[in-house]
Order: sequence, then structure tokens, then C-alpha cells
Amino acid sequence: MKSNAGARSRRGNAVVEASMTLVLLSTIIFSLYDFSWELFFHQTLTSQARAGARYGAVNPGSTTAVQNMVLYNSTAGSGSGVLGLTSANVNVSRNGTPGGADDRMVVTITGYHFTLITFAFAGSHGGADIVVSSPVEN
Repeated sequence: MKSNAGARSRRGNAVVEASMTLVLLSTIIFSLYDFSWELFFHQTLTSQARAGARYGAVNPGSTTAVQNMVLYNSTAGSGSGVLGLTSANVNVSRNGTPGGADDRMVVTITGYHFTLITFAFAGSHGGADIVVSSPVEN
């Protein structure tokens, strides 16, 4: 009888150890996924802001066209913006003296959100503001 009780105890220990290991491993995997998703999201939006600032530096006439470049990859955009961006998230301004050495096109992306799935961090989170500035070409 004692040998049978010892075998049951060892099986119980194995189940407890496996569940603890599984929780730790799944937390690590989900955390890696969340980090990668947040990095992808931020890099994509930074790339969009750079593309818009570049377009605005060469074609400084219309801030709406620059905003559309950021949102839709096209000056005459329509539909859904990249990664759910809206025109309220993108601010385009021209700083400095037009035609001067300090003339810059500034694109700012604010108020965007991304979703995390890791247990303690699950839900929608806001990202840091993205500000890109490019000198206007004369």
C-alpha cells in the first residue's frame, strides 16, 4: 500500500511542477509576442510619419496631402488609415520661415492604441507620441 501512495504523490508533484512551468513558459511567450507587436506598431507608425514628412519636405503646399500620406500612403486617401489611425491622430505643421534655413515640416502622431495579451498587461494601451521633422527643400 505504501508504494502505491508514493507513486500517487509523485504524480501529483509532476502535475504541480508541469502547471507552474506551463504558466511561466506561456507568460514568456506572450510577453515576447506583445513586445514584438508593440515594436512593429511603433516602427510602422514611425515609417509612415517619415514618409509623410519626406513628402511634405518636397511638396510643402498642402498639409492635408501630407496627412493623407501618413494615413493612407496616398495624397488622395480614403477608407481606413494604417493600423487604425484617423485624421485626429495625425498633426502636420510647417515650422520656421518659409523658404528660410529653419523651414521644417513636422509630422506628429498622437493618441494611437495597441492591444496586449499578456496576463498582467492585457488590454488596450496608448503609445508614446511620434514626432518626425524634415527640412523643407527649396
